[in-house]
Amino acid sequence: MGATESIQKDIEESLGHAGGYYYERRASYYRNLGFPLDRVVSMAWLAREITAFVLREPHTVLRHSDALLLDDQHYAQIFSPRHDLDIYRLCLDVHTRLRTFLTRYAEDRPLLGDSLENWLYPLAAMSAYTLTRLRQPSPRDLLNIDLDHLSDDLMFRMTGTLEQNFKSVLRRNKAGGVDRIALTADFTTKIRQAVVSQSCYHIEG
Repeated sequence: MGATESIQKDIEESLGHAGGYYYERRASYYRNLGFPLDRVVSMAWLAREITAFVLREPHTVLRHSDALLLDDQHYAQIFSPRHDLDIYRLCLDVHTRLRTFLTRYAEDRPLLGDSLENWLYPLAAMSAYTLTRLRQPSPRDLLNIDLDHLSDDLMFRMTGTLEQNFKSVLRRNKAGGVDRIALTADFTTKIRQAVVSQSCYHIEG
């Protein structure tokens, strides 16, 4: 992992200059200096956002969370020199929009399950398809999106689709509830299929 030190420096510089984020490649560095916590990004947080939005594996995020970086192969996928540095900022911006929306949404309609994260990361994966209108978007495709298209209306529709799929699985098997369902690769496949098959999202081949 030492070979990625230059990438880590580049990410810190890019997030600071272009996105107003403070990237903690040194543990708690910015936190200890008193920077706003909602703008301080740990390596583990960034890994979760890349895994959910770029790799479209929300179940991996939920299953492993802070342990994502312990797997060398996964680490190399996240911190790859092939990534345009702007993809890291984009992931964080998508996360911020989704979390803000879900927090408001949950005030009127309590979310199934115990954790907002069970909704947040599947929605990040769904956003990759809806914003690019592609079945298999590449990082380059994601960088071409207009984030203004991630409107309240689109997020509301995606959340409704996600809720329908949670309820569909729960009707067949209530064991473990939403918290266990969201951990499975099968559920990630299910929500992908739900998005690409619905004409309201206009997903292309």
